[in-house]
Amino acid sequence: MSFLQQVDLPEGFGPFAAFRETFGFVPEIFRAQSLLPRVIEAEAELANSILFLETELSVTQKEGVLLAVALANRNSYCAAAHYERLRILGLSEQRLDGMMAASNGSTETALLDFAIRLSKRPATFGKAQIEQLRGLGFSDVQILEVILATALAAFLCTVATGLGVTPEFAPPPFQEWPEGAPVPAAENGGPYLSSITRSALDFAPFAFFRERFGFVPNVFKAQTLRPEVVEAEAYAVRKILLTEDVLTRFQKECILLVVSAVNLNTYCVAVHCEMLRNLGVSEALCDQIASDHHLAGLLPADEQMLDAALKLARQPGEFRAGDVEVLREAGFREEQILEAIVMTSLTTFLNTLQRGLGVVPDFKPRLVFPLKEVNLSHDFERPRLQTLDPEESKSEPDPDLAVIARVRGGETDAFEELVRRHGQKIYRSLMGMLGNGDEAEDALQDVFLKAFEHLEEFEGRSRFSTWLVRIAINTGIQRLRGRRDIESLESDDEEFRPRNIQIWQDDPEQSYSKEEMRSLIEREILKLPVKYRLVLILRDLEELSSLEAAGVLGLSVPALKARLIRGRLMLREALVGYFARTGTGANA
Repeated sequence: MSFLQQVDLPEGFGPFAAFRETFGFVPEIFRAQSLLPRVIEAEAELANSILFLETELSVTQKEGVLLAVALANRNSYCAAAHYERLRILGLSEQRLDGMMAASNGSTETALLDFAIRLSKRPATFGKAQIEQLRGLGFSDVQILEVILATALAAFLCTVATGLGVTPEFAPPPFQEWPEGAPVPAAENGGPYLSSITRSALDFAPFAFFRERFGFVPNVFKAQTLRPEVVEAEAYAVRKILLTEDVLTRFQKECILLVVSAVNLNTYCVAVHCEMLRNLGVSEALCDQIASDHHLAGLLPADEQMLDAALKLARQPGEFRAGDVEVLREAGFREEQILEAIVMTSLTTFLNTLQRGLGVVPDFKPRLVFPLKEVNLSHDFERPRLQTLDPEESKSEPDPDLAVIARVRGGETDAFEELVRRHGQKIYRSLMGMLGNGDEAEDALQDVFLKAFEHLEEFEGRSRFSTWLVRIAINTGIQRLRGRRDIESLESDDEEFRPRNIQIWQDDPEQSYSKEEMRSLIEREILKLPVKYRLVLILRDLEELSSLEAAGVLGLSVPALKARLIRGRLMLREALVGYFARTGTGANA
């Protein structure tokens, strides 16, 4: 029994035959994924390379890790499965109970405590835990195998919860383990383990990563002590992430990004922001998806899918069949829901691996997450991202806060006051981006609808008007992307040198009224490349501060100022014909 439909696969389906040989039956967790055989094949490869092969850790030791992680995460299905597996391997119930007794001081318990810290309390995990196992005589290969088994356990627990599979056996009692104190970030410089240098020329998985991503992520480089595992992981990436027959690559990268963000995993956020940028997504939009996907201009159905992924990753004890039904009602097919669950599980796997290995980001992170404990059993909060830019400053009280309080208090009609106050400004911003009045009108409605729906999420850390403009910019970018003619919003490589330098009139307003001036300037701004006109609209027309405009666009303040100068030079040259003195200037 599970939340999703199942189909019958052929008797000769390879993974099922292997499971029958290993377990004597096909576990329900794999039958429940029969809509996507390629996913089962990928999971079988991971399980075989990490768990079933007799390596420097015994299968019994690795099964013990999986059982401990399942018990600590109160996952009935996985706890029952791994408890039964250890019994089949010959361990008595008395031995099992002794092995699982918390803090009994044995080497065996130290191994399990290591796995539980890594899986359930990652902020208490660091280099000290690696050194503790080394001190007990564990080699780097054995420690890597513990980390891999822990990551696999996290993957399987997430899949089992998302699918709602019923245990085949009675689960053992759940265990409570000591919490432990957070580890200072300064003590956690990585990578923690030794590795073997491999080249893409002679190691097929690295050649695959370089071909598909343009680089070999450090998280895979750090695992070369077990090359067969890297091969299985590359196979899983190919079969799960890089296919587009069910969910799109963009949808799957968004799952990876939001789950990594809520897990406070700076490394994985940096990697998957880069992946999205390679797909043509702007840096600003990547950052917005990571910090709050509801304000990123995504399709409503995709927002719901990401909500479900976050709940599955951070509140597994509250994930129910109703959460799957919400996705059905949003229009997702069974296969798509299944793949979203598997993508969430793969993200958990990768996040756990990175934390255990301590690998450093492949790219300079734009978003850096604070180290803090995250209790999986309680409601999660969206991480407060520490960006590379200063926080927005507010020198005066926000005049909209009183109206917002009325709306939140149930006086929903008061929202019309906010629309009246800011409608013209938001329309101008959208018109400046889209250059089409009808489309700007449609986008304006979308912006205020999103603002109303997510008003409870407005925390007042910026002015309401800035928050609203941020929604408008993301909405406009999404529409531009839909046209497939969006220009790069990040690259500033090109140089601009004014070609028509002339002296302006002392007072241009002598020739034009204020309204005529604004209309003229707005018309010329529309002719500029979008990345420059956005900066001019926010700074010069909407009069946002540099800090506010940089925050809206996801730029550093110096980058914003450089773009602003370039845009102003472009605009000045465009306006020379209107404002220049007659008979003066370099080209006179």
